[in-house]
Amino acid sequence: MSYLSDLRLAVINRDLKKLEYLASKEVEYENIEEAKEINAYLKAAIEILKEEKNNVSLEMQKVKNLKKFYMQEKKESFNFKI
Repeated sequence: MSYLSDLRLAVINRDLKKLEYLASKEVEYENIEEAKEINAYLKAAIEILKEEKNNVSLEMQKVKNLKKFYMQEKKESFNFKI
């Protein structure tokens, strides 16, 4: 498959592993129209990666909050008063 075809499929399928692989490859194109199309798909890929980064950040924040809550509950549950 050509770089453009691989990139197109990776963007359409939101395939992060394939996008990572393609980022490490040299961009290959045959004419200016293909280069423009690749550029458009690269912009779309960047947006996908930004969305995924935000999703991961939100999930990490949730985990931190759960951990904080768990540690607080654990501390309070063993706080015996005599």
